[in-house]
Amino acid sequence: MNLRVIIVEDRPRAQNVLKKLLWLHPDVEIVGVFEDTATASKQIEAGNIDVVFLDIEIETEGKLAGLDLALRIDRLDLPRLPKLVFTTAHKEPALSAHQVRPYGYLLKPLDDAKVAQVLEKIRKIPMPLAPPLIKIDYIAIINGERVRGTKYVTEDEILYIQTNYDGKTVKVQLVNGDILDGNSITLKEWQNNYDLPNFMRIHKSQLVNLKHVNGYKRNPNTVEGHNITFRGCTTELPVSKSQLDGLRKALGGSVIELPTGKSHLDGLHKTLGSLGTSKKDGQESD
Repeated sequence: MNLRVIIVEDRPRAQNVLKKLLWLHPDVEIVGVFEDTATASKQIEAGNIDVVFLDIEIETEGKLAGLDLALRIDRLDLPRLPKLVFTTAHKEPALSAHQVRPYGYLLKPLDDAKVAQVLEKIRKIPMPLAPPLIKIDYIAIINGERVRGTKYVTEDEILYIQTNYDGKTVKVQLVNGDILDGNSITLKEWQNNYDLPNFMRIHKSQLVNLKHVNGYKRNPNTVEGHNITFRGCTTELPVSKSQLDGLRKALGGSVIELPTGKSHLDGLHKTLGSLGTSKKDGQESD
């Protein structure tokens, strides 16, 4: 089974060194490389990351920015927390680094022996089965040319799926900010052909991942309309009137409506652990 890995390192040269060392191991898949902890945190919170190679000192954020991220990771409510491997230029790591029980400290400069040793240690840990990957075909515009591509993602990596104006294709918005546009699978086919227990049709043109929804608010541009809001981003999507009650039920029945003008509210609903047990009400299209 492949190890899904991300790198959090603000120095491009150090990024390249670690990437080349990880490429020597066929069972390692580099999911992302991040220069800051905020962007990396979004990818980690989406789940399904096995290992985080984390620089303790992120110069653009502070000497202990990496440790702060490690502590946040340790408090995440995920079925499977990623294994942390610190990369550092200091022989004596900060005392607080021991609080998160990392699987290794790699002292820079890195080499294959150091990386291979920590990977072998992680490989010996029994890993739960990884969630299935979803194949998404998309079209990108590169230098004015239409280029077809394919990406494999997990359910948790998808923020929402939205029908395009042509009515024939959809765009898939990922948690990390990537957009996979021009996918030819309709929303109905997404619902019928894939096992997406945590997704809900909130509008005839939108299918959202409820794991990333943190509430709803009134839409100031309509009389009775509402928008949903997401954790960690400012995106808002309209909720059709017919789906609002179903949304409340899906979010655990403890949703508090946000005042107009606010886009986020922490602790807005109960844990969504029961989402996968049954289909939710109000998932029909308008």
